[in-house]
Amino acid sequence: MTDSPQVFHLITRLLKGGAEEKTIQTIFGLDEYEFTLGYGAEFDSEQVSRLESSGVETHRFRTIRHYNPITALPAVISVAGYLRREEFDIVHTHSTEAGIIGRFAAAIANVPAVVHTVHGIPFAEDRNMILNRFVCHCERFCARWTDRIVTNADAITEAYLQRGIGCPKQYTTVYSGINLDRFRNASPADDVNGSGVRILMVSRLADGKGFVDLFDAIEAIDEEISVYLVGDGPLYDEIEESITERDLPVSLLGYRSDVASIMAACDIFVLPSYREGTPRVITEAMASGLPVVSTDIAGIPEQVADAKSGFLIQPGESVALVDRLRQLIISAGLREEFASVAQKRVERFSVKTMLSDLDNMYRIVLADARD
Repeated sequence: MTDSPQVFHLITRLLKGGAEEKTIQTIFGLDEYEFTLGYGAEFDSEQVSRLESSGVETHRFRTIRHYNPITALPAVISVAGYLRREEFDIVHTHSTEAGIIGRFAAAIANVPAVVHTVHGIPFAEDRNMILNRFVCHCERFCARWTDRIVTNADAITEAYLQRGIGCPKQYTTVYSGINLDRFRNASPADDVNGSGVRILMVSRLADGKGFVDLFDAIEAIDEEISVYLVGDGPLYDEIEESITERDLPVSLLGYRSDVASIMAACDIFVLPSYREGTPRVITEAMASGLPVVSTDIAGIPEQVADAKSGFLIQPGESVALVDRLRQLIISAGLREEFASVAQKRVERFSVKTMLSDLDNMYRIVLADARD
């Protein structure tokens, strides 16, 4: 142990998503704290190795599972016991399940300060209504034991407050940060060389991302295009089969570590999601100089200025998706105009700004805990 404040991060799944990357950036970027990362049953071994090889202690809780109420109580007991033994100054939870389990456990273990980050709104129209109500009730209850609730966008804060979760003084907006220069200066990937205008989507291959809407739009577009889909997830085989059956001009690239280079080789970025937080991948696309077509949900309007740096549509509006994509496909001048605005707007989403905001927040909750 050191004299530095001891911070325990807890996340449901340690995979290769935006929530995980923001958490790991915090751990690597704030030198004045001693971090430990806890994660649930699902994990990526490369992520664990990345942390442990850098001297970060990790701990796996097998009973923390994605939307599994049966294992929730054993998980609370397990995490609470761990917190009692380790005596952390701050518990910082991430994502819905770990947020609920971790905050219950922190209350039992009497941890001095508790922070929760909302990476995306878990209440969505395409999810079960009973599940939405249950999660909302749990969030209201857990807010009582939360010193600070961190959101990725002001819109997410408003959505939570409208549902009676916590009070305004508990909330802090911290935009997810990226290394802007990495995307501004990337060289184009050699294998992204299709004909026509190149359209890119980067996403976890899971429900709620709008893949069917995108595929319907591609079929309706007559102009010459090449579409690239980057990501991995439970729908990989289903998406691959759909691409083949519909004979779409889509290249499924799977998980790639060179997303910056792929973006540098493309002309348009699309993300027709039904639920998001403030997607890091949109920030990355903006830094790469790509106009964005996405949905008007959660924090995305705080990233994309509609009809100025990209286009925003409502989830499921396939006709609008076709129209907005076609406008960008047929006009290189419009793409350049939007890209210029996007690269100016993206300054607020730097890693430096994110780390400074998180450091300030930690200092405040630690000071309050001592009073």
